[in-house]
Amino acid sequence: MKFTFTLPDPEATVIEYYRSALWGGIWIKANGQKVFSKSAFNPSSQISFSLTCNYQFSLPGSSPRHVCITKKRPFLFAGFRRNRYIVTFNGQPIEEHFGY
Repeated sequence: MKFTFTLPDPEATVIEYYRSALWGGIWIKANGQKVFSKSAFNPSSQISFSLTCNYQFSLPGSSPRHVCITKKRPFLFAGFRRNRYIVTFNGQPIEEHFGY
């Protein structure tokens, strides 16, 4: 799963999210700089009993900017159905994506 979005802030920060469907590795970049990553060798990226997973990070700057990407997976046949990704910026939802 890969998607890109622009934050509604004065700097117009471009955020890239990538998750390998095969290995489970995750990275998030802000304007080309890596701000979050999770190795594919980390067991928690492969096995999880929770239906939601939050990826949170804050960006430096003149005003506080907190970004949270929430991944919600379906309850039944989760490996064969699309996940829902909800992007929030300073607590306000701004985008929603669906994919594997």
